Amino acid sequence: MKEFNLEAKRRTKLTHGETNRLRREGKVPGVYYFHREDPIPVYVEKKDLIKLIHLKAHIINLNIGRKKYKVIIRGLQHHPVTDDIIHVDFMGVTEKEIIEVEVPVHIKGEARGVKEFGGILEQHLWSLDVKCEADRIPDSIDIDVSELNVGDTVYVSDLKLEGIKILNPLSAAIVSVVRPAGVSEEAIKEGEVEEAEVEEETPEGKKEKPE
Repeated sequence: MKEFNLEAKRRTKLTHGETNRLRREGKVPGVYYFHREDPIPVYVEKKDLIKLIHLKAHIINLNIGRKKYKVIIRGLQHHPVTDDIIHVDFMGVTEKEIIEVEVPVHIKGEARGVKEFGGILEQHLWSLDVKCEADRIPDSIDIDVSELNVGDTVYVSDLKLEGIKILNPLSAAIVSVVRPAGVSEEAIKEGEVEEAEVEEETPEGKKEKPE
């Protein structure tokens, strides 16, 4: 699991005016909290927070002064008009704590059904919801589609991830290879895609199969 760091500073003034000043300066006010400990009001640079969000960072090392806290982003508040981030909640976690997060799906390889038979690869899910210990969260869930033929589908039930529980329905399709238009299922099974291609007209008006 990749390490992500985010610098934060304590907020000493909690007035409405001070909060607005921080936002005008490109900062996002927030709160760090962990179980029964007292919450710590903080603020972070908006650009750094947005970068981590785009990177799909799961566990973040939140540096507050000289202390480092492992956290996840538990909540974001957006401005109702501009959609800017105006507040962030950081929840402290331990390495063995069971948490639920969203993990991106990465497709690897070129499907046989696409390469040999002109099939079309369709990805249905771009991320999966998982439940696991904080230190076992994968950066991504990689699916090798090299052996997929036309008509094949990878379902959630096909994935076996040690120590990780996928929360999506087992019947949910993740990626599949569909049959291209104009090609029969029989032609694909027999490996005769070229024979199934649409015939072209000759100058004499007759039709012939393309070479």
